[in-house]
Amino acid sequence: MKKLALLLAALSVASVSYAKEVMPEAAPVVEEAPVVEQEVVEVKAAPVLRVTSIGQALEIDNTSGAEDIGEAVHLANTVGLAIGDNWTFELMARKTWSASMDDYVKDGKTYSDGMKSAGHRVDLSATRHFENFAVGLKWRTEQDIEKFFLPVSYNYGMVSGWATPAFVNYDNKSSDAWYLEAMPVIVKYGPVALGYYFEGEEETGSGDEHFADHQVRLMLDLYSTDNFRLGAEYWYQFASEHKELNKDKKYEEYENNKHVAVLSAAYDVTENLTVDGYYRYDFNKYDGLVNVTKADDYYGEFCVGWTYNF
Repeated sequence: MKKLALLLAALSVASVSYAKEVMPEAAPVVEEAPVVEQEVVEVKAAPVLRVTSIGQALEIDNTSGAEDIGEAVHLANTVGLAIGDNWTFELMARKTWSASMDDYVKDGKTYSDGMKSAGHRVDLSATRHFENFAVGLKWRTEQDIEKFFLPVSYNYGMVSGWATPAFVNYDNKSSDAWYLEAMPVIVKYGPVALGYYFEGEEETGSGDEHFADHQVRLMLDLYSTDNFRLGAEYWYQFASEHKELNKDKKYEEYENNKHVAVLSAAYDVTENLTVDGYYRYDFNKYDGLVNVTKADDYYGEFCVGWTYNF
């Protein structure tokens, strides 16, 4: 019996040891912390002022009886800039000369030939663009004149228009002036567009000088390819009223029911570089109201330039 008890005790110890080897101990339960999703905030880069275009233009203006090359020869340099998608800016600096190969007579005075400085102009503008319209500010300075413009424009497909009211500060006159240039309505159908144009200026204070011109303008897209465009315009000034001081320092009133023809062309040299130009011819037809001394004459304007878009 004693041996049997010892045998049973040994078997009991062996079975307990085997159970410990075969049955692993339960792993301790570890509670995981809840996963918190973090919202990713997109950081947008601040708008940067960038250059969008640069360009140059050479313009030659002449009226019959003035210099034989150009009473005004303009060389303009232009830089376009932008911030984001809605703001654009433009800086234009222009130098002007008069040029003639011979002596010439103008307003009863004889002028010598050669090339002479005839002024300068600087324009600085900023424009805010919306879906169908734009509004801006423009400042201009030139010899004896400073102008402050408020240009606005709209475009609804077939119908568009623009207006540029301004305040004019004259250094060489006793009165300043209000100025307006506008094409309030332009209707375009296919290659043809028809619009009404107005330009006028009225002196403030005691000043008595003013002018107002009304035109109807017909614009045509004559021909175009992938990289070439040719256009033409005809303007008829159907109403006009001018009152200004003449050479005798007396007020003179007249109207100018002129006809104007414009031919323009543009050629894309590359995807970014465009060369363009135009020629404008005015046939001025003066009808006097009081003390008229003006005779019918012509005005010609030729311009050629280039623009590189970035």
